[in-house]
Amino acid sequence: MRVLFLGQHWYGSNSYGWCCALNRKGVELIQLDEDTFIPHAFSTSGRILRRLLTSVYVSEYNREIVKTAHHFRPEAMLALKGNWITVATLRELRRLGISLYNFYTDTSAFAHRSLFPESLQEYDCVFYTKPFWLGDVSGRLRLRDAEFLSHGYDPDLHHPIELEPEDIKRYGYDVTVIATYTPHKEMVLSELVRLRPSLDLCIWGDRWTRKCHNPNLRKFIAGSPLPGQSYVKAILAAKINLAIMSGVVPGASQGDETTARTLQIPAIGAFMLHERSNELLCMYEDGVEVASFGNTEEMAAAIDYFLAEPDRRHQIAKAGHRRCVPAYSVDNRLEHILNYHSRRQNSKEVTAGILDTVLGG
Repeated sequence: MRVLFLGQHWYGSNSYGWCCALNRKGVELIQLDEDTFIPHAFSTSGRILRRLLTSVYVSEYNREIVKTAHHFRPEAMLALKGNWITVATLRELRRLGISLYNFYTDTSAFAHRSLFPESLQEYDCVFYTKPFWLGDVSGRLRLRDAEFLSHGYDPDLHHPIELEPEDIKRYGYDVTVIATYTPHKEMVLSELVRLRPSLDLCIWGDRWTRKCHNPNLRKFIAGSPLPGQSYVKAILAAKINLAIMSGVVPGASQGDETTARTLQIPAIGAFMLHERSNELLCMYEDGVEVASFGNTEEMAAAIDYFLAEPDRRHQIAKAGHRRCVPAYSVDNRLEHILNYHSRRQNSKEVTAGILDTVLGG
């Protein structure tokens, strides 16, 4: 099977994990890295330049997708998010007989400045990670097909490792948060440090130094995302890993209930204290495989309790690891998509056979 894969390719990204899973499945793969054509911009001048040149970047990216598809002739195309793939590109791939799939991990299809809302209807199936997402989209667009498919962890990266003393020195906090900034996360953590001002807390992630306004919270910000092995080390070195969701974003009827971290932290073998949600409790047994909280006061009390009970933390971390591994791996999520594709191809063959019989008769 040949697959054209579209997504980011930095070590530790969800896209990178999916590429590795495709390789483990024996798929013949060509991957186009979105960031090669549409680079991230971290400085103010870089962001301005990106806005000015976005149309040029997008045109080059889409020309390369079409060119690669013509030469490679894949059976299927799988995009992770696919924010900058045009309708014209998808229609050309469809003309070539390529099945079009998207694994979409964001809370809203409409919150980000991208081409995704325009292209959604062109995919043969969109696999989404938020149970409420389809309802939000269906009120505005008519999709060809869509199925819920949860996040997965990357077994090549998200697993227990031995920490060195310098890892403990750098990452060994009582409470660690690794997440991209959102206003909801700032609100939750601001209330936490108000309740526990002396908490040994560290916040890692994109946009915190630029967007966090609370001076009492800013002193806990490490100031950078953690890619690859650094991410794994920081999770393992923390006594408590807080999993705080993004909150409500434009175009979504509610906030998310799980994220990729919901799978990655237990897969790594670390203790997780997670916002309580129905989706979380369908994946883990509360108090046995995960610890959860419903509000900031409950979170602060849980932090006090689990910092004083290391054996309890370790028991829950081990149980969460057993539940997660290997059931929640990206390989199992990929298997779902491959099975969908196989059923779809078989259905097309049956339909073609019926038409041949009818026309022949």
